[in-house]
Amino acid sequence: MRVRDVMTPSPASCDASTSIRLAARLMSDHDCAAIPVTSGGKLVGIVTDRDIACRAVATRNDAPQLPVASFMSQPVIAVSPDDPIEQAIALMEENSIHHLPVMKTDGTLVGILAQSDIGRRMTNREFGALARMTSIRSRYGRRFVSALVKAEH
Repeated sequence: MRVRDVMTPSPASCDASTSIRLAARLMSDHDCAAIPVTSGGKLVGIVTDRDIACRAVATRNDAPQLPVASFMSQPVIAVSPDDPIEQAIALMEENSIHHLPVMKTDGTLVGILAQSDIGRRMTNREFGALARMTSIRSRYGRRFVSALVKAEH
């Protein structure tokens, strides 16, 4: 299975000058927890609900008016639509992240792969393991979830 088979195509995105308030509104309107940040259609960062809560609102009283560039995660770990899903899962595990922008080789954003997109194709046990592996260090090791996915397919 490839990333393109699971990703959300054409995700909501914003540019670096978009306010944190508007980025949060985009998340609410599109029922998502991460918004890729682009410039001229090219991926330059990602802002997550956690970035907004922990980096922005928790540290700055004026955060809602500030641009996402002040709080976004960069450089961005991303995948290609042609990458195997196991590779995307490994990147999520190794970097303790829940969202991977999907981009073409020229840097153009074409989708986003969320942990929940992958979870829809897993058993509850596999998804629970994925959630643990991308959230905290575990005694099972980083490759535990990938081994589960491979065993099922």
